[in-house]
Amino acid sequence: MLKFKGLLHSLTITFVLLFSTNSSAMEKEYMLKAGFLYNFARFGQWPVQLNESEYFTICSPDKSFIYAANVALKNRTIKHSPLQSLHVVLNEVSLEPCNILFITSDTITDWQKSQLTSYHNIMIVGESAEFIKSGGHIRFFLSSGKIRFEIDPQKLKDSGITMSSKVLRLARVVNR
Repeated sequence: MLKFKGLLHSLTITFVLLFSTNSSAMEKEYMLKAGFLYNFARFGQWPVQLNESEYFTICSPDKSFIYAANVALKNRTIKHSPLQSLHVVLNEVSLEPCNILFITSDTITDWQKSQLTSYHNIMIVGESAEFIKSGGHIRFFLSSGKIRFEIDPQKLKDSGITMSSKVLRLARVVNR
């Protein structure tokens, strides 16, 4: 019985360490992706300009991403407007305040089921393999251990958003 308790204790510690390491890695990855979204916001052009008192809003249905974005993007501004990260529940709230919607691999199914079809003036960014084919504008992917991204500039344009050529040169451009 004593051996069993020792083994159980060891397994519990190992599980906690693995979970916390994985959680920390995911948080760091989300912080990096939040930084990318910040730069997409800086170099993107929306048809409606914000007033300095209005927020530029990055939305996501993933609470873990919102937490990481709040840490990474604290006190940032986009073209003199304060930046905020907002948790949204798809199909339950309007996406009207959102300028960017980030769909994580954990929330892709909810996004696909949401039947949200009007994304005018909202940049849709995700990380799942078929994200752009599913209607997204920008997708993150890993290459040689680094976060990269691909863009469908025509889908962005159809939503009323254009992206700087500086960003397009860094991206893998995909066409329909």
